[in-house]
Amino acid sequence: MKFSLISSLSCLFLISMLLVNCSKKTNSSQASNVNMTLLTSAAWTYDTAGIGDDSSGTIVTGLPPGVLQQCQKEDTLYFYNNGTGAENAGPLKCDSTSPESTPFTWSFNTSQNAIISSDSLFAGFGGSITITSLTSTQLHLLKVVTVQTIPFIVDIYLKH
Repeated sequence: MKFSLISSLSCLFLISMLLVNCSKKTNSSQASNVNMTLLTSAAWTYDTAGIGDDSSGTIVTGLPPGVLQQCQKEDTLYFYNNGTGAENAGPLKCDSTSPESTPFTWSFNTSQNAIISSDSLFAGFGGSITITSLTSTQLHLLKVVTVQTIPFIVDIYLKH
C-alpha cells in the first residue's frame, strides 16, 4: 500500500513539473510574440533624438548639427515579421535620385532587447541597436557611437 501511494505521489510530482515547464516555454514564446507584434504592427516615425549620459533614456543634449537632417526625420521604418524591413523616404528626400524605399534585414538578439542589422536602419545606424523600451506607441533605441575614441550614447525615440 505504501508503494502505491509513493508511486502515485511521484507520478503526480512528475506531471506537475512537466506542466510547469511547458507553461514557462509558452510564456517565453508569448513574450517574443508580443515584441514581434509591437515592432511590426505599424510604421515607425521619428519622434526625438539626442545624447544621453547613461542607459536610462534621458536625453541630456541634442545631437550635433548635421547628424540628423530634416529629410531623415520624415522617413518611416517598417519592420516585417519575416526579418525584412523598409525605410521609406518622406516628402523631403535627402537625395532626389535615391529610391523611395530602401530595404533592410533585421533580427532580434536572443533576449529580444536589441535589433541587429548589417544594413543602416535609421540615419546611418546599424549593427546592434539596444531596445530600451518597446510599447504600442513608442520605440526607444540606444546606440553607443564612438567619435574620435570618445563614446557617446545616442538615444532615438520613434513613434507610431
